[in-house]
Formats: sequence, C-alpha cells, structure tokens
Amino acid sequence: MNKKCLATAIVCTLMVLAAYFAWQFVFFEYETNVYTTTAEQLFTIDHLTKLVPLLIIGLLTAIGIVACIAVRDHLMRRDTLRGSFATRAPSSKGRVRSRRVSAFMVVRWVCMVGFFVLMVFGGVLLGERYSWISIPVLSCPANMSQLTEASCYYLAHLEELADLPLMGVMVFVASTLGFVLVLGRVLCGFACPMGLAQDVMHKIRQATKVEGIAMTERMYQALVPIRWVMLLLMIGLSFVGGNFCNFCPAIALTPVAAGLSVSLYASGFLMVFVLIASFFKRRFFCTICPLGYLMGLAHSVQPFRIKKDCTACTECGACYEACPMGIKQLYTEREQTDVTDISCIMCGECVRCCPEDRALSLTLFGKDTYVSKRSRVVEGYRR
Repeated sequence: MNKKCLATAIVCTLMVLAAYFAWQFVFFEYETNVYTTTAEQLFTIDHLTKLVPLLIIGLLTAIGIVACIAVRDHLMRRDTLRGSFATRAPSSKGRVRSRRVSAFMVVRWVCMVGFFVLMVFGGVLLGERYSWISIPVLSCPANMSQLTEASCYYLAHLEELADLPLMGVMVFVASTLGFVLVLGRVLCGFACPMGLAQDVMHKIRQATKVEGIAMTERMYQALVPIRWVMLLLMIGLSFVGGNFCNFCPAIALTPVAAGLSVSLYASGFLMVFVLIASFFKRRFFCTICPLGYLMGLAHSVQPFRIKKDCTACTECGACYEACPMGIKQLYTEREQTDVTDISCIMCGECVRCCPEDRALSLTLFGKDTYVSKRSRVVEGYRR
C-alpha cells in the first residue's frame, strides 16, 4: 500500500469514528432544543441571540482562512523557486474585469436566495408547511419552520421511514423520486442552501482577491473514497447506533439561521471546515456530498443536459477550469454530443466561460436554454 492509499484510509477511518461519536464533540449545546418559531419571534432580540452559533462558525471560519493564507504565504516564501513571486503584490495593469452578468446567472442566484428563504422561514412566512413532501436538498429537517421537508433525514434514518404510515412513505418516495428524475442535481446548483453558502464563500474570496486552490484530476480522484464514506455513513450509520445528523453540516445552517435552539455537535466543526474549504475551492462539499451523488445517479434520464459541439471545441480547457465539480470530459470528449456527468450541478459555469459560439449549451428537453457565445467572453470584459 502506497502512502496516498494509506493517507486516504486514515482520513476515511477518522471520518467514520468522528461520525459515530459525533455526539461527544460538543460545538454548541442548549439545555432544551426548540425546533419551531413564529413570525412574531423573527424580529426579536431573543431570535437574534439564537444566531450565536452561526456567528461562532463565522468567526472560526475567518480565523481558519487567515491562518491558511498565512501558512501558504510562509511556505511560498521558503520556496526557492517561487518565493520571489510570493512577495510581490499582483499588478492591476492589464487586469480584466467582467461588466456583464448573463440572465441565466441572475436567475440562478435569485432561485438560490429565494429557495434559501423558503427552506428557512417559508412555513412561518406563508403560514403553511408541507411536511410530507420531501425535496432532496441539504436543508436540515430539524427546522420545523421551513416550507417543506428535506429528504436527507429519512434517507439517513431508513428505520424511521419504515415506521411512517403507508401514505406518508408513498408521498415521501414519490416526491423525492419525482424531484430526482425531473430536476436531479439542478437542485444542487439552484436550490440547495448548502450550495448557496459555498457560493457565497467563493464570492467573498473573489471580492478579497485571494488566490484559490487549483484542483488537479488526481486531487479529485482522492476525494472519491471520501464521497463513498459519506454515502455509507448517511445510509447506514443509524443501523449501528449512530446519528448522521450530529455529523452533517446542514444542521449548522438552516435551523440556526431560523433562530432555533438546536444543539450542534461534530456538525458545527464540520461546517467550519466546509466553509474554509469552499473559500479556497468552489463547491468543495458538493464533490463529496452523499445526497448529491444519489441525485446524480439518475443523470442519464433527466431532461436537463449539457451538450457539446465537438467541431466547434478548440480544447482550450476553459470549461474544465471553470467547472466547480472538475468534470474533465467537458473538453476531452471528441465524439459524443451529450457530456452530462453524474457530478454536474448545472451551474452553467462551463457554458459561461466557453469562448466558442455554441460549443457548449445547457438544454431542457432538447431546447437550448443557455449557450456559449464568443461575444459574451470578448465583449463582456474590459481592461
């Protein structure tokens, strides 16, 4: 066994142990957990005080990011080949800045923000909650104030799903499968609250002009065993006496944002790690998300597709560099028209950055909804 396999095995083993004993790693604990709120409580001081765990997560994330940047700068200065470049500030001359935002990206951000509000406050704001309809996104069902249920809880507690009335099981299965077959990982790119949190971290990094981490194909491959471990933990942990919810970072986001008194265990620490990692690598958690992988299994039958005109492609690699999921076949495929991958979240970044007309396109039932344009790349930038 080589060193890389050994390191991967150690990381996966530590993840399993941390997930199983997650309840012993207390991040923030309440004496009594409260899973509901009211519209009158949303704008009170008491509601704001319930956001303390989220503020702690934000503070630890900021400290972690600063520490990572400091360590990286220190290592760069010690590098005899690149140290001189590490001490230079990047020049602003010749830098290009985008001044156009496509309608597709506007719609995507509106959907993400709108869905985040619905999955945090929807039930309270609209006065109704559809508890049996389940949407497969990482929005913790511990929040009883959201508009509808998230599928993750019953997928992580199959024994409790079996205890539901027959009608409840049928509605859960039908709604979950319906969303998976029709939308699939479009939900990851347009609706998942965890996805929004990661994209916000990416925007913060861009605004602060901090250099990110360029992932290689080998690094993406190293994450595959971790993704399988996450999937194993979500599906089977409850059968051996564990609780995946104590380990899942989603419980540290939507319930806390709703102002609920929900105790956080290893999930709080994992959320800090996810935010730090997503700052340097866009959508890091999506590459190992077990729920996202399950949705991706149906990618071959979903109506949303990524299509490629191989004759127009110049193999510049811009699509691969822009893809947050590291899908290499976007630019290596030279024969197939359909390049939709199990990991694709339909964010449209590959289409946006492609410099060739109609080389890449995002389609719905075969109809183009977003196509690559040279004019968007050329005319959308200025020196």
